Parts: sequence; structure tokens; C-alpha cells
Amino acid sequence: MDLDITDQRWRDARDALTGAAERFSRMLLDCRTPERRTIGDWSVADTAAHVAIVARLNAGLIGGDLSPLDAPELDRGWQESSLGGFGRLNALSLEHFPERALDVVSNTLLEEVDLLLNRARDVDPRELRPWLGSAQLPAASHVAHQLNEVLIHGLDIARALNVPWQISAHEAALTFDLFLMPMLGGRSGRLLAGSGGNEGRVAIEFRSKHTTPVILTSDNGRLQVEPADGGKVDAQVRFDPTAMMLTIFRRTRLLRSVATGKVFAFGRRPWAAVTYLRGMRSP
Repeated sequence: MDLDITDQRWRDARDALTGAAERFSRMLLDCRTPERRTIGDWSVADTAAHVAIVARLNAGLIGGDLSPLDAPELDRGWQESSLGGFGRLNALSLEHFPERALDVVSNTLLEEVDLLLNRARDVDPRELRPWLGSAQLPAASHVAHQLNEVLIHGLDIARALNVPWQISAHEAALTFDLFLMPMLGGRSGRLLAGSGGNEGRVAIEFRSKHTTPVILTSDNGRLQVEPADGGKVDAQVRFDPTAMMLTIFRRTRLLRSVATGKVFAFGRRPWAAVTYLRGMRSP
């Protein structure tokens, strides 16, 4: 997918990451129970450390560094793995970087985000850079992916601590347009290997008030994302970007998003969209 990004949109993505990282940091510094479980076996401290590690990855990769973690096994693993291998790599990365003191992790995260943003200012946001699984993504996607990580895992921590955590439609739309769609429709390398189904060909239009309308076509697992042009599709999806983000990343059940009207599928084959979203896998 060719990324059409205005100067304003690029500034918005960088500003959103700055703001979200600062909110995330304040939440960590206010936390008095770093051992509390967030998602799976991860504690608050583990989750925060993971976000900082990913920030180091993105800060290195946006600059073309193929060894951003300075750990040969990990750096080789991130280059060679598909989505199915990320769980193991996350665990190995957390073992390799054992720091869990929240003040230290918070400071590390802010430093890595600052480095990522400083490097982002010197690149064309459309220019391809190496990413996980030997994918090639626009530089804007590295910033938007880090924003996605901060927002999603910020929610995980906030839910565990029972504190507020807002994800605005504007923030979620930036991650949809600048990260998720380029990842699905771009040069994915090994990233999506084995993640496609055998559902035949299905074309789904995604449209919201905050995002660029696109058509995602899956042809037995081969994905393509193009701007919506009014052409014939199997289903149309209208969505709230925050609800879509939480649905795709399995923080909200699809049934709940549909029941509340925040994700709405219609057209010739609306069940095709529901089936696709239900099986969608993302990093």
C-alpha cells in the first residue's frame, strides 16, 4: 500500500506518541504494585519493560539498524520470525533485559521514544525501513507501531491497576492508517507467513470518520490494501477506530463491538467481514 501522508498527519503521529509515552510514564511512576498481573503471565513491570524493548527496536529499525538490541540471537530472531514466533521472542527479550524497576524502565522508555522521534524527523515518512520479520514498512509505521504498543499495553496496565486510560479515536485512527494497513498490505516479508487462511477471495471495505477509506482483499491469505474506489466488495465495515483497535488486538470481544454498534458490517456478505476480523492476527 502506498502511504499517502500529509505533513500534518506526520506531525500528528509524532505528537500522539510523545503524549501517550508521557502518560504511560506517569502511570508507571504512580504505580505501587509493579508485581500485579496485567495480561497472561506478565506483571505491570514486565509489560512496561516489553514496551521499552519495542521502543528500542523501533528506534533502531527506523534508522536502518538491523541489530537494534545488540543481542545476536534476539536481533536475528526478530528479523527471521513470523507472527507465530513473537511470543517466544518476547519471552527471550524480557529475559535478556531483566530491569524491572518502574522508574528505570520509565526513563528508558522515554529515552528510546525520544530517539525514535529524533530519527523520525530526519526521514521521509513514506520511505521504507526494515521491520520485524524482514518486513519493509514506511518510516511512519515505526512511529505508529510504537504508539499502538503504548496505547494497548497502557490499557493493560490501567485495567490491572483500576486507573483511567483513554485511547482517543484520533490516536487509534493514526495506528490504523499508518501502521496496521501498511503492515497488512505492504512488503510483509516473513511476518505474515502461515497466518493466512483458505477462505478464498474476500474484499472488505473499511471506513470511519477518522481514517482513510480502504479495501482490504484477502485471496487465500494473500493480502492487498488499496484506497476505496467505490468498486464492488463483499462487505463494508463502518467502525469506531478505538473499538476496532481493541477488537483487533483482542482487548474487546468482537461480539461486544458489534452489539454496541461500534463495528458494523453490511453488504452482500457481511459475515465474511465478521469471519475475517475474528481470525485476524496482529503483532
